[in-house]
Amino acid sequence: MASNPRLDFSHVGFHVHDMDTMVAFYTDLLGLEVTDRGNLPLPGEPQIVFLSADPSEHHQIALVEGRKDGGIQGGVLNQISFHVGSLDELRAVKAAAEVAGVEDFMPISHGRGWSLYFADPEGNNIECFVDAPWHVRQPVVDALDLTLSNEDILAQTQADYAHAPDFQPMQEWRDALARRLDSRDS
Repeated sequence: MASNPRLDFSHVGFHVHDMDTMVAFYTDLLGLEVTDRGNLPLPGEPQIVFLSADPSEHHQIALVEGRKDGGIQGGVLNQISFHVGSLDELRAVKAAAEVAGVEDFMPISHGRGWSLYFADPEGNNIECFVDAPWHVRQPVVDALDLTLSNEDILAQTQADYAHAPDFQPMQEWRDALARRLDSRDS
């Protein structure tokens, strides 16, 4: 049996009806900061907004437009997400999920991290991910080949996004978010 890596809860994603109202609620009332926003490369190009009140987390909440209520096609939950410590642990999650019977996986590079998406037995979307050492403006949804070595994934990702807007070391991005959050409290 494959060993299970330690997972740390990271963030939750919600499907929403009214993006402006939801962003205002989480920013004005609860004090989160918009960290990124854009359109996903999915049918209809739904808008996604990332929110955080913690400089160590790019987002604690992701709001995705296009909520459909009721039935197995709808609902509020977009995904539940967990940090893992390394690309090796991400591969271990995949191996453990395969042993548990999961067959469909979506490995994705977000530039600022590498994710493995899959569904639980009732179809709820799970994301397990590891952070990259830099920030890349979101959303980024590109294929990830987990058969590559860690060094090759790191080099390929850096080459792919080094010229992207807002590309910077992760600590610089965290420091800037901390200043933005602190200025809201002043």
